[in-house]
Amino acid sequence: MNIVYIHGNQASSESFNFIRAHMTGHNPLFLEYNGEHGFYCNHQRMREQLAGVDDIFFVAHSLGGIHALHLANELPDKVAGAVTISTPYGGSKAAEVIQYLLPLSQLVKDIQPSSAPIVEGNRFKVVHPWTNIVTTKGHSPLMTLPNDGVVTHASMRYRKDITLVDVPRNHYEILLSHEAVAIIKNAIEGIGSTVCRKSIACA
Repeated sequence: MNIVYIHGNQASSESFNFIRAHMTGHNPLFLEYNGEHGFYCNHQRMREQLAGVDDIFFVAHSLGGIHALHLANELPDKVAGAVTISTPYGGSKAAEVIQYLLPLSQLVKDIQPSSAPIVEGNRFKVVHPWTNIVTTKGHSPLMTLPNDGVVTHASMRYRKDITLVDVPRNHYEILLSHEAVAIIKNAIEGIGSTVCRKSIACA
């Protein structure tokens, strides 16, 4: 299994150091990006990095989960599943307000509920085992709805065709938690068990 890690906005692959340290036995691949370069520009570079890679399992944080969703839609035969973490599948309502303060920010444009990456992504049918960890602690005054300090709970729970797991951590604490590691390991083991049951070699 190739675990493909995609970090959140304004982060780097180092944000997965804790999780990666507990995910032995798998080949890690890190996709880096800069949100201000634009979602689709970053997406194309990620596609190029995944050329020739099979048996992909995404572990993606926040905006990285939206990228994972788009990549899985385009590479269905190469993807085994995913665990996304604090991913705002419904977009960010706060971005609609922030756009007046940062009118030139491409990132702010890309994460609004009506943006092309969010709207297009929610037209995709999820065909792989897919889990989103909903982080339920934290709070930002920029949002009136319950949130984890960055993303609303409602946005993380937006999709009805994936598994949702609530974890009482905030948007960033989750990346340093044993709960996240356990969810990821269980998801990968579940895929392995399914493959084994279908394989004559496992009989």
